[in-house]
Amino acid sequence: MMRRDQDYWQRLRKDRRSNWAAGFAGVATITATVSLIGLLVDGSQYQARGNPLYWVLMLPVVWWLSGLGGFEPRAVRWWKPILLFSVLIAAIALFVAVRRADWAPEAVGFAVTLLSAATSLSLLRGSLVAREGPAR
Repeated sequence: MMRRDQDYWQRLRKDRRSNWAAGFAGVATITATVSLIGLLVDGSQYQARGNPLYWVLMLPVVWWLSGLGGFEPRAVRWWKPILLFSVLIAAIALFVAVRRADWAPEAVGFAVTLLSAATSLSLLRGSLVAREGPAR
């Protein structure tokens, strides 16, 4: 993405609150995706990488996070809905794991997702990206 307003981009890039909020959003989405992958794909995370479903689920998350790292307008616009969706996915993964009676990893994943999403939204509230918008 071409940045037309270099001064604003430099301020946004150096804003700690915006960057921490984006980092916690990344932790939340990756944790929720890993919890979902753990339920859908057999084996360890290392073995799961050989399954095409792993990549189908992980690549959109990585694509969104790369846009969020640059505070691109589309990624910033989807910030809150994706965090909500991540918490929902982690909750569903926990529910299914409880029914299977093997729920400890998914419980940790749900807790990390929930705490990371809440922290991200809390930090986003007073950040430069929330006040002035995404990169221009």
